[in-house]
Amino acid sequence: MPEPVIARITRAGKRFEIYVYPEKAYQFREGRPVDVRSILAVENVFTDARKALKASSADLKKAFGTTDPYEIAEIILKEGEVQLTAEYRKKLQEEKTRWIVNYIHKNFVDPQTNLPHPVSRIQKAMKEAKVKIDPMKEPEQQVKEVVEQLRKILPLKSGQVRMTVIVPASVWAKARSLLAGQGSILSEKWSDDGTQVTFKVELPIGAQMLVLERIGEMGGQAKVE
Repeated sequence: MPEPVIARITRAGKRFEIYVYPEKAYQFREGRPVDVRSILAVENVFTDARKALKASSADLKKAFGTTDPYEIAEIILKEGEVQLTAEYRKKLQEEKTRWIVNYIHKNFVDPQTNLPHPVSRIQKAMKEAKVKIDPMKEPEQQVKEVVEQLRKILPLKSGQVRMTVIVPASVWAKARSLLAGQGSILSEKWSDDGTQVTFKVELPIGAQMLVLERIGEMGGQAKVE
């Protein structure tokens, strides 16, 4: 279990602090189903956590309308701020950077070749462009800005393609799983004799080469419409 950190809020003119486990605290703030009892490291609310100065019941009642530490913890987690250790901040930043790199790799291509840029090339371009990933913001909220910065260095084209994919019935489940994981299945039709299946799919443009390769390995065929 990582070391607890301090979460704090100012209410009714006073500061209130609690000790929380950082990973669970941020999962809670991101809306994930986390029991607040597993987040709170110490069942007390403080005016100064480092000095172990507990808040009085009267101050808690005035500021939060309750003295229950778990109810108060929920309010602080939702509305207050949570300190981050340098180690945990770095972990969050690395995770969100990895998500953004993979998203760009999957959803954008080099317009000259219509092929995805290698992950290593995207990472290098991010360093050259001095892209800063905010560990406190969801990666989905940062992609657009990152792409704009990268376009100064790396040619990027986005979009969707539609493909027709035909596979033998023996690999139907495997092919369906692949296609559903890469994009949207628009239709699925079995041949009259039950020997093959035809899919109509919509995919991010950067996923088409992967699908062509994997479907070929399964003994099927795929073509862009």
